[in-house]
Order: sequence, then structure tokens, then C-alpha cells
Amino acid sequence: MTSRYHSFTRGLLPLIFLVFVAVGSAPAKKAGDAGDTAHWLTYSNPKSNFTFMYPKGWEITDDFFYKTHWSVNIQKIGGDEDSDNWIRINSPQFQEEDGICVKVGEERICTYGRDPDVLEIFKKVAAGFKLKGLQQDKNRPSNNE
Repeated sequence: MTSRYHSFTRGLLPLIFLVFVAVGSAPAKKAGDAGDTAHWLTYSNPKSNFTFMYPKGWEITDDFFYKTHWSVNIQKIGGDEDSDNWIRINSPQFQEEDGICVKVGEERICTYGRDPDVLEIFKKVAAGFKLKGLQQDKNRPSNNE
């Protein structure tokens, strides 16, 4: 009886160890991750007619008026210089046929990004995009989504 018990226990211990390793190595969501918008920052500029939220680990890299619209770029802090992973709002040079855009009123939120994390943040930025004093039920993808 003791030998069966020891054999069973020896076979079970590696399995328990593997379960702990698998559970311990699963990535945990931290405040500021794409899945946790409760801790995101809010962009607001009195000169623009919109506000939006973005993760704490991201930053506003451009904030300017161009011809008829306010333009803003956001990107991950310390991220690579690959502008494909930026999220752009009203970018004057954005080529819609090469990326993804969502239009809210007359404002466009766009990215060339293909990284799943960037796309998740893009979707959340677009979903929380607010026009000041206007209805915003006109969220509609314009390309490749």
C-alpha cells in the first residue's frame, strides 16, 4: 500500500509543479494596461472639440492645429520609433487605405499598427472618444476593420 501511495505522490508532484509554473507565468494585467481603462489618463485641450482616454504608459507626442482640425499623436512611452504603432487623431498625412480609421463626427482616430496590444488600445481610445457638446453615436469604421 505504501509503495502505491509513494508512486502516486511522485507522479502527482511534477503535475502540481507544472500547474504552479503555468499559473505563475501568466501575464498579469496591471493598472494602465489595455484591459484596465479605470486608470487611464484623459486628454483634453480647450482648443479641440474632443477628449479621449489613453493608458498611463503612453504619451501625447504631437498636439497641434492643422488646417481645419486639431491633430494629436499618442504612443507608448519608451516604445520604438516605429510610427506604425502610434495612434493618430486627425493626422493630415494618414493613408486610410494602409491602416484602420474610426470616424467620430468629423474627427478621425487612426493607426497603421498591427500589434495586438496597439490594436486593443486603439479600439478602447476610439470607444471612449468624446466630442464636446455633440452626440457621438456615429462611431463607424472606415477601413480594414
